[in-house]
Amino acid sequence: MKQQVKRVIKKNIPARYLELFSTRAVAITKIPNKGSVISDFFIFRCENGWETFFECLDFDRLLNAESHGLSKKLQFCFYSKNGHFIAEKEVVISSTIKSTLLINKIASDLKINQDGLFTIFHPQKELWISKNKSFLAERGYIGYANAQKGLIKGYVHGNLDAIARSGVKTKDQLLGNYSFFKKEYHLQHCLESSYSYELFLVNPTTKKQSFTVVEYGNDIKKTKLSIPSKGMYMYTKAVDKNASNSTIIIESKLYLARPVVFKIMPSSFDVFHG
Repeated sequence: MKQQVKRVIKKNIPARYLELFSTRAVAITKIPNKGSVISDFFIFRCENGWETFFECLDFDRLLNAESHGLSKKLQFCFYSKNGHFIAEKEVVISSTIKSTLLINKIASDLKINQDGLFTIFHPQKELWISKNKSFLAERGYIGYANAQKGLIKGYVHGNLDAIARSGVKTKDQLLGNYSFFKKEYHLQHCLESSYSYELFLVNPTTKKQSFTVVEYGNDIKKTKLSIPSKGMYMYTKAVDKNASNSTIIIESKLYLARPVVFKIMPSSFDVFHG
């Protein structure tokens, strides 16, 4: 009974209000509506020679012993950098356990030729996970390639539960929580001055959010920015071999303002969570 009461409170009262009474009550993301399927907001790159891939797993075959490996239909939704919904496309994947999808091709079919965000919603099936008050969530591995920056793909897994869908005609539910108070996210990587970096920040909340990126190097540099709901921003750091290495702190009201970081080297690149 006690756990059920806690669940009802967390589901119906925003985390920023619960935080006024106890920091232990804070949840990074909201509890989705019953029967929902969940997706991260994945960063789509197609500008300046970038290609974006997704390693798509057949969840039905992995979780449902009675599945016979039939082809599956997934819903791909695309959003602009400013958080505007662009288009949605149903994609049929093969009966294999894992399929590598070129997101550029899917976006091109929808006449999308700019960087943005995308989500993936798996079929809403009655699996045992639903009966145990759990949800199917897509936070899998996304790959990036750019022939101008090396011959090897870079991979990074999803960041967090960002958006939920409980039906075709139901409005999607944003899952990001935020606080009344300023939070700090300390980037767990030292930015080396001989390389360039691109940090992608995403806003999975229902409100426009303000951020301050504080870079500590030879001097302290502060960059203030705002990201609309369902939008993203790319913070760049250029090569400066005369400067010292630097560290980054991201100030915002998000409980987890964790960026996806691209480290650009002379003949290769790396991508990882900060």
